[in-house]
Amino acid sequence: MKDIRLTPAELALASAQEALDRRDLQGAVTAFAQARAAGASTRLTARGHALALSELGRHAEAVEAFKPLFAKAQKDGATVNLMGVLLKRAGRLGKAAEVLELARKLRPHDRSPWQNLGNVYEALGQPDKAAACFRSALKIEPTSATLWRLLGRQQMALSQTEEACDSFRRGLALAPRDTEMTAFLVQALQVAGRVDEARALIAKLCEERPGDSELAVIDARLSFRSGDVARAQAILNAVLAQDPAHLAANLQLANLIGDSDREQVNRALERAVAGHPDSFVALDRLTESLSRSRYGNEADHIERAYHLAKRLMERFPTRIPEAARTLRTILQRVLDEDRMAQTGSLDNLLPLWQAQGLHSSVHYELGQVQTLDDRLKLVDWHRQWGRRVARQITPVPPVALPALAGGRKLRVGFMSSDLRHHPITYFTLPLLENYDRDAVEVFCYSFSEKEPDQVQRHLEAQVTGFRHWPKRPDDQVAEGIAADGLDILFELGGSTAMNKLEVMARRPARLGASWLGYPHSAGLEQIDLILTDPYLQPEDPRLLIERPFAMPETWVALSRLFWPHEIAEGTPQTRKGHLTFGTANNPYKYTPACLDAWAAVLRVVPGSRFLFLRPEAGVGSFVAGARAAFARRDVDPDRLEFIGVRGDHMRHYNEIDIALDTLPHVGGTTTCEALWMGVPTVSLVGAGFPERLSYSNLSNAGLGDLATLSVADYVSAAAGLVAHPARRLALRHGLRAQIAANPLGQPARFTRNFYDLARKVASE
Repeated sequence: MKDIRLTPAELALASAQEALDRRDLQGAVTAFAQARAAGASTRLTARGHALALSELGRHAEAVEAFKPLFAKAQKDGATVNLMGVLLKRAGRLGKAAEVLELARKLRPHDRSPWQNLGNVYEALGQPDKAAACFRSALKIEPTSATLWRLLGRQQMALSQTEEACDSFRRGLALAPRDTEMTAFLVQALQVAGRVDEARALIAKLCEERPGDSELAVIDARLSFRSGDVARAQAILNAVLAQDPAHLAANLQLANLIGDSDREQVNRALERAVAGHPDSFVALDRLTESLSRSRYGNEADHIERAYHLAKRLMERFPTRIPEAARTLRTILQRVLDEDRMAQTGSLDNLLPLWQAQGLHSSVHYELGQVQTLDDRLKLVDWHRQWGRRVARQITPVPPVALPALAGGRKLRVGFMSSDLRHHPITYFTLPLLENYDRDAVEVFCYSFSEKEPDQVQRHLEAQVTGFRHWPKRPDDQVAEGIAADGLDILFELGGSTAMNKLEVMARRPARLGASWLGYPHSAGLEQIDLILTDPYLQPEDPRLLIERPFAMPETWVALSRLFWPHEIAEGTPQTRKGHLTFGTANNPYKYTPACLDAWAAVLRVVPGSRFLFLRPEAGVGSFVAGARAAFARRDVDPDRLEFIGVRGDHMRHYNEIDIALDTLPHVGGTTTCEALWMGVPTVSLVGAGFPERLSYSNLSNAGLGDLATLSVADYVSAAAGLVAHPARRLALRHGLRAQIAANPLGQPARFTRNFYDLARKVASE
């Protein structure tokens, strides 16, 4: 018998195949590397090596392993297609699109490259291009339910609701038991206003498949979105009684509970993660919810959210863009600059968030601008988001009102879920207490899911009408507001928790206006006005979508809610022996440019300290992140101080000599708080709306010299205050009187100016 001896390369290849057969991916990777080192050709090793690496989540290595074969086979459609898939998994979406465009040209009659290319365009937030790819794939394989579902999703993103309904129906006809397809069709029917049809579909399917828990969850979701919260909860409770770890039921229960009970939400999401540890959605949702949790020990919630965020990034590297909103929020809260960079650039994320309709994602990114073009892109993003929303809804019929010239009362509304003990009420209180009841009627609209507090109860007694509508669907909210016949409605919440910005697209009042909650044009062209003042209004008109509701002096005035906090004797420097800079601003405003400026100030003021006055300051990971950030900027991290606090923070301003504002997105409420406590604040004035809030506050408190126009001037202004301890002492104990002598401290004057302007605008 002939002696057959295998070469080392052949032995390694055989070993790799055996490892693959028993699903030993790491063993396969090792064997493929040995085969390559022993001289095996890339034709024999590259594909298997790359796929094994990719399945292990080592996507960048997979691309490198496949490159030699790709370089030799650029005209082989299958090879090019696989390279596109590997690039997508590695998060290199732009390059993946380029490669897959070549693959679909090489294999125009193959569904696979078309579908893969569509998936990439979807991830890039380009639903028009994605839809075109899926249509091309359907021409090749019209009986693919998956392709009809993918097409329908893009049509929903493009507000082509009727077309999406048709696509999902076709898909469901091909795959009658596809629960995901059913859920998409029900959602599309509801968005299209065909709720009865959606209910009939669910009833029919439940009759055909009694006891199907996934269908029950879809039924609960429809009930919830239609406003029948009790029925939705009863359905979900029944499902969870049978299966406490049911993924879809726990996720939907978390949606239903919302902000009314964050602890209960977290219990539902913990059950989902425990029962489905490999669920991307469950991990994402729990991370996001923990980051928003304030009950119990907030620092522990933040730390756990950060741990889960790292786990999510390691487990699902190709899906980081999908989770970028959640990831960036928690990574900002612990100052993890390195992982923040891994979530992608804003240029790549904005189109994706546009396609997903994630307005709230952009709130935390308003400071991520450097050039005028960056700012204009953000304005355009908001405008496109607003048009997308407007395409999906029908405005409510306007209520006929007699002319104001006839002597009737002006009817003004304020819409916010923060009309309770909250900073929003710090500024709205004068308008709700001190208006002329013989000339004005005031209505408030709140969607807060929390029990009314003392402040809300007080407001209810002050205004003409206070509508508390938790969990009410947008269309019903708009109809209810319209019934009050408002001349002008001010939206105060933006896309923050429990607020309903999209209601403004339905035009529930004759005029819509924006104030306080969102420091930027919201994007809806149905919002006619945005409240500004001579300092706040951008010089470049392109940086606003709305017309200015131009107050003559100030955009806010301090109410009596600022009064009770005591100021300690002397200054922090005289009490502690060193000067302390500090901030109480949210970490999402701590951009690299901001940290650079703060570090520059500390470098020119030897011996000074910097105090973080934030809930995050009690989190070990935040402390580590802050210390690392300043060390990278040549500042001894031992000069940093941390006070972790939520709610009871005002008294700790007594520990700060000079507040350093964030940049380019500056403070608003925090600047007012610091000034009220006698703490001078140095700010940088930028071009855009969110870069000018402190400019207004400082100017309207008689401290316009602390609003600077360059980073160099910012550093100099901070150093200048250090050099004048007498001025700081005078401000510490005299600033409240100075504020009272200026527009920022004159709420009665502000109230008169506000309602005079509202009447003028409503009469035009």
